[in-house]
Amino acid sequence: MKWCEPITLTVKILSPVAIGTGEKCNTLGFIVDARKVLVVDEWKLFSALSESQRQMFLQWLEPLAGRLAHIRQQIQQAKDNQQLRQQLQQQRRAAENQLSLERFLREALQMPQPVDWLRSQKAVRYEVVAVRTPDRYEGFALCLKTPDHRPYIPGSEIKGAIRTAVLTRMLNSNANLLQQRAQSLQQLLQQLAQGLQPRKAKEQRLKSKLDSLWQSTEWSLARRNLGDKDAHNDLFRGVAISDSEPMPESVLCIYSAKRLNMSRDVTVFVEAIAPNNETKVTLSVACPDRWLAAIGLADKAGWLDWKKLAQALYEHSNAILDFIAQKFPQVRQKAQWLKKQNRPDAPLLHIGWGQGFLSVTMTEPLRRRHPDAYETLRQAMAQVIRQYERTKPKNFPKTIWAALDANGQPSDLFGWVQLKRQSPLPHEGTETESKRW
Repeated sequence: MKWCEPITLTVKILSPVAIGTGEKCNTLGFIVDARKVLVVDEWKLFSALSESQRQMFLQWLEPLAGRLAHIRQQIQQAKDNQQLRQQLQQQRRAAENQLSLERFLREALQMPQPVDWLRSQKAVRYEVVAVRTPDRYEGFALCLKTPDHRPYIPGSEIKGAIRTAVLTRMLNSNANLLQQRAQSLQQLLQQLAQGLQPRKAKEQRLKSKLDSLWQSTEWSLARRNLGDKDAHNDLFRGVAISDSEPMPESVLCIYSAKRLNMSRDVTVFVEAIAPNNETKVTLSVACPDRWLAAIGLADKAGWLDWKKLAQALYEHSNAILDFIAQKFPQVRQKAQWLKKQNRPDAPLLHIGWGQGFLSVTMTEPLRRRHPDAYETLRQAMAQVIRQYERTKPKNFPKTIWAALDANGQPSDLFGWVQLKRQSPLPHEGTETESKRW
């Protein structure tokens, strides 16, 4: 496979970008200093403590951790007893509030200024500004970083967003396939409704059918046919994107995030890359030569071009932002501002945590052009995916994550960036040495 000259793209952060690691930093791993959060280096912390102080820490921690584990076990055993569960949840929160590194240093070791002591012992990994400081035991979700704490955006995150936008554009342009998917969804629920299977077996079958339906849709768009399971025959084998250049740790910020339109308050804290920062990635596309014809995708050669990829991103982002502006008045102004930044030659894309259902799926054309089938999809997902079981007709997706300002009011969306091509290279479009992908 031969590759064209790589293109350098500037990635401009337009709203907080949280690329999670799946890990959290709880109150035993950080201390707050005004609007700053100090993430502790545990090894250096314990090296700075005397032997007797380390023993004090273990004696302080073990009973608290044991009590918390016992309460969590009781919550599981309570099952559907809501009154008991509420009481136990209050006990859990009270126990978690005791588990604080700052509390141990102040109360057990009698340190008047734990922050100053940690800094003097060089026991701080890094410091990060917080719009609102974490005030719960679970702390905040960590952002992806290099070993020296510099955040970056994985190329796979950007490539995934491009793939979704292109597949959505292909599906939107293929009226026959879109109609087939709509009919398949409606037939699926009708078939299951007629069966006499136990509920669990029916749910498992439905989930399998849904997975198969969308997988085959992807394959029919990006491969030679809907039954082609070989990833080597995928159009996006010809698109490669590098990880971004690491950014300084000073671009990090901790945000509180809230699910909008929820009857109960669902708020979490996340570490994210703050807006008004930039980095770079390299985009490479394969030359559409014999390899594309060999896998039966010669008719899709036009997609191996930045301009066409950018157009797909532009259209997909416009559709998502229009939906957000209409559905969520709390962040309408931000969505409208983002749409103004979106251009065919410098498109927006949605990445990372908090994107929402429409951003990560190909369902936007279905929602707009086949609302009945979209409602059928919602009903099907409500049966097999727990987070969707309480959704309502004509109100899906119901919620979205929003970043809160210092006063606790929704002020921003998560994950919006802009890609802008740098000045073309003199020989752009020529082939480079043959590479295997």
